[in-house]
Amino acid sequence: MSAFRDSAHLRDVIGGFFRQEAAVDDHMFAGSGVIIAYKLREPDVRFVLDASVKPAPGRAFEIYLDDPQAPEAQVEISMDADTFDQLYRGQVQAMALMMTGKAKAKGDITIAMRMLPAMARVIPHYKTYRETH
Repeated sequence: MSAFRDSAHLRDVIGGFFRQEAAVDDHMFAGSGVIIAYKLREPDVRFVLDASVKPAPGRAFEIYLDDPQAPEAQVEISMDADTFDQLYRGQVQAMALMMTGKAKAKGDITIAMRMLPAMARVIPHYKTYRETH
């Protein structure tokens, strides 16, 4: 069974989750200057997290969902949507996905590596969010 019903459900879940994270005090990307994109398949959605913006109350970073006006990402990570869900639930490790080819990175891979600690901190938040979404 797929983690997402369709691309609209995936956009709702991802958009809602990352907008929630951008509004809380424990920002996962705030101040990093990183612009990272995820290109998900089955269903297909591309989203960009832009932490190059100056953090402000309720806005630690911007998220763009399937938006052609999104800024150019420094790194783009591609994987299927179920793998993304497993990654953010803490069921699989990012490095293992890269080594097995289940996830591929295009651009500056060191940026993705720098974001691993932030991603690890957000896993419990994502798990809780997914229980209701």
